[in-house]
Amino acid sequence: MTFSRVYEGALWRRFCGWADRARLRQVPLAGLVPYGTSPLTEAACLDRRLLAHPDRLYPAPAPIRPEAWETIDEAPGVEVEAFTFESAAPFGIPVNDRVVARFYRPARGPTRWSLLVLHGMWRRDREFEDRFCRDLARHGVSAVLLPLPFHWERAPRGEPSGAFFLCPDPTWTAAAFRQAIVDGRGMLGLLRGRGVPVGVIGFSLGGIVAHILMAVERVDLGISVITGGDTAGIVWHSPLTRAYRVAMEARGITRSRLQALWATGNPTLYADRPRPPRLVMLGGRYDQLVPRRFTEELWRALGEPPIRWLPAGHVTAFLFRPAIVAETLRAMGLPEAVDAREGAGRRPAPALREAGETA
Repeated sequence: MTFSRVYEGALWRRFCGWADRARLRQVPLAGLVPYGTSPLTEAACLDRRLLAHPDRLYPAPAPIRPEAWETIDEAPGVEVEAFTFESAAPFGIPVNDRVVARFYRPARGPTRWSLLVLHGMWRRDREFEDRFCRDLARHGVSAVLLPLPFHWERAPRGEPSGAFFLCPDPTWTAAAFRQAIVDGRGMLGLLRGRGVPVGVIGFSLGGIVAHILMAVERVDLGISVITGGDTAGIVWHSPLTRAYRVAMEARGITRSRLQALWATGNPTLYADRPRPPRLVMLGGRYDQLVPRRFTEELWRALGEPPIRWLPAGHVTAFLFRPAIVAETLRAMGLPEAVDAREGAGRRPAPALREAGETA
């Protein structure tokens, strides 16, 4: 049965909306109380020179030198290793500044691509990302899963994953973006030394970080999933971050003020910089948490690269892992792309619609 019959009916759309609304009840509110003082000042956030020269705010770090590297899992076709390193853009919070990344590599055959994988905000577990990276490794793609600041092992003890990435103090969140991008630059440098093409893929928040990385780093492939431009606009208008908007308004932060403070974290403003030769965007046709207009705004600013629409909302997009894997492999030009399948159903991942097709 095709996408149009199964995933475009009223019942499926209502389910997508219900899933996105249910996500609102899981938003961690610990971050509404600032965890500390931001290492980034308002003056730095408002420095217009940084927009023209983002390397000043997001400097390329020295090559990452892992402190520890160990195999944590060996499965058919895949080996998973973990390694640690110290962030080159520290907050001064040891648990957050010490990064534990996971490296997934093909157990058999050569590595054809290396990919940096960036997850979404407030991710509690790695189930989707782990399966995604394993799927890629089985097709000859090495993947590094990089935890964003304050997520997973980087969260302070006893606090929810990601709770302190977003904060009513805009300079704190700007510093979290800076740390994520500097960490990402260091990781891309590590991957680039492996002698194969290098790419980056980001989901939701990770997609915003990925687009900024594409503007400051030379990569061969860039993919974003369920994300958009105008970071301030997304946070201001998304129902997912409504509590944080209210908290910022209580501090006297207006929409225009937030736009100015987060300008260096807005990938739309870097859209005129050189882009990867292979660039693909995947959006959620029924996404209620990242308003579609922000995805389309970034797409237009980037010169309308290939964009495909998952027949899903924000949360239900993660049910389409086989299709996302297939689109990633197609973008890499790997012939195995047509064989990316869900383990249980063994059905080929269907091709998604291009921009401009009837929704």
